[in-house]
Amino acid sequence: MKRSVAFVLAAAALCRLASGGEPPPAGGDQAARIARLCKELGETEYGSKGACEQLIQIGAPAVPALLQALKDPRPQARWWAVAAVCNIAPEDGYAPVLQVMESDPNAFVRSTAVYYLRHYRTKAKKDIWPAVERALADKEPEVGRWALQLMVEDGYPDLDKKLREILAGGSSGLRSYALGHLRELGDKGKAYLPLVRQLLISEDPRVRYDALFTAVSLMDSGQFEFLRETFRKDKDPAVRECALRCITVIPTPPVESFELFIEGMQNDDEKVREAAHKLLVKAFKQYFGFDAKQPLPMREAAIKKWREWYDQNRANLEWQPDLRKFIPRGTREKAPDVKAVPKE
Repeated sequence: MKRSVAFVLAAAALCRLASGGEPPPAGGDQAARIARLCKELGETEYGSKGACEQLIQIGAPAVPALLQALKDPRPQARWWAVAAVCNIAPEDGYAPVLQVMESDPNAFVRSTAVYYLRHYRTKAKKDIWPAVERALADKEPEVGRWALQLMVEDGYPDLDKKLREILAGGSSGLRSYALGHLRELGDKGKAYLPLVRQLLISEDPRVRYDALFTAVSLMDSGQFEFLRETFRKDKDPAVRECALRCITVIPTPPVESFELFIEGMQNDDEKVREAAHKLLVKAFKQYFGFDAKQPLPMREAAIKKWREWYDQNRANLEWQPDLRKFIPRGTREKAPDVKAVPKE
């Protein structure tokens, strides 16, 4: 059974909030209940979540069985078990959690372990950062991504240095998350702009894609010229499509955006042509028949109609920030005046 990392980790986060419920039975009854709940960790999706919550409520008495569940052959049982152990944060669970994080055969289980290691820092005052740093180098990029997210969210001591190291030589997955974090920093992220620009010459088109989006998000001016230059220089279709889509990130794009969209519609790659056409239709609130799959002569005939419309209307086109569209000046409908209704 496949699940997204975001969904299961978010669901596991609910384990921290578990409260109330039936009082735990004592003695043999409690042992039987714990055994049953540990078995349920690897069964149905929501049943596993509920079992995790109840085991956390039980707390320390459930730890021995949970440590055994870390070796369960079912990956689902292991990731719920490691989430529960971390939430309880017992001293004798720390080393087993580290072992899971470093050697479990399932990347999702390792990701869960590293992300929920945070509870050992807050509840048991453990210095988790050396282990988290090791997780950055995991063979699966997704594990490193969650390690980096933990660093960002929980105040890794030298985050600035670590981000710069990743941008300079990290894996594509780590660079992607690091760049996403820079976009969220706003003005503070602008200090990294020189490093981001350097990534535009990376051999990996995925890195160039993320770097382009991030650079435009951080720039104060010159975004359109930068996107136009990148579109013409970079030969990767995905990066070219990103350049076209990033026009919508510019607070006030110039009317010349039309011309770059037309270049996209003339591109050799079908996906680039299709994306350019959709963006053009959306940005200029006009539609002329165009099919990216059609033969070149038919595409050129449609483009000719677009150009004729543009030549006739260009001087009057103005950007409407709330609509995120260009429309001819004076053609937008005004909202009717609302007059006060006199009281009777």
